[in-house]
Amino acid sequence: MTVRVLRSAAPACVTILLVLAAWITITALELVPAYVIPAPGAVLDSLVTTWPDRLGSATLLTASETLLGVVLGVVVAVIVVIISAFVPTIGQAMTPLLVASQAIPVIVIGPLLTISLGYGMAPKVIVVALLCFFPVALNLLSGVRAVDARVIDTLRSLHATRWSLFWRVRLPSAAPRGFAGLRVSVTFAPVAAVFAEYTGSTNGLGYLMLQAIPRLQTDFVFAQVVVLTIMSSVLLATVTILERLICPWNTPTGERTPS
Repeated sequence: MTVRVLRSAAPACVTILLVLAAWITITALELVPAYVIPAPGAVLDSLVTTWPDRLGSATLLTASETLLGVVLGVVVAVIVVIISAFVPTIGQAMTPLLVASQAIPVIVIGPLLTISLGYGMAPKVIVVALLCFFPVALNLLSGVRAVDARVIDTLRSLHATRWSLFWRVRLPSAAPRGFAGLRVSVTFAPVAAVFAEYTGSTNGLGYLMLQAIPRLQTDFVFAQVVVLTIMSSVLLATVTILERLICPWNTPTGERTPS
């Protein structure tokens, strides 16, 4: 198991090392000004020195907004899919709204939410929830509708109720698709939270970036980008682990533990 994990992680580690080596070479040879691309050491130093008083609290706030937004988006998506599964007419009526929720650009809705709800966490959470809602809802809905009709007819002939059909057949069939949409969503969720903070905030990584960029504190901005990258990676890893726990039948054959 350990050998398999190391073997699968090796290409990604090599890629990261190559990128880091190129970064160090470019900055060491001063091919670009330091205010454009700072040295990795300067970024690490900025990360360590600013973490206790500024970066730590900002990261906690942005992470909270991201997590709450992801949970809200997923919960609303699941509720919409359940309603659509039991009342198909409502599902068909809500399909245009599902598409419209993705068609509305965040760059427009973000400032409007800030005007309506203020500089607190609420507009940031809603922006992240909107970003997560559409991929999860659409993938779940397509999974629920894609169940083999012969399976449904067979279970109905055995007097299965609508609830048991949904719980035992439709939902397990749709769950892997829902997780696929969630994996895409959580990758961009921290960025959505940062953008929402751009539109109006008093703390958070987006607020700090707005303060640092005009002052050419590039090393501090890069440190925040590193934090955002780690945040996205942790969210993606968490979703992957949850998928393997909740949908073990969707795990690739080569990764299943022999019983």
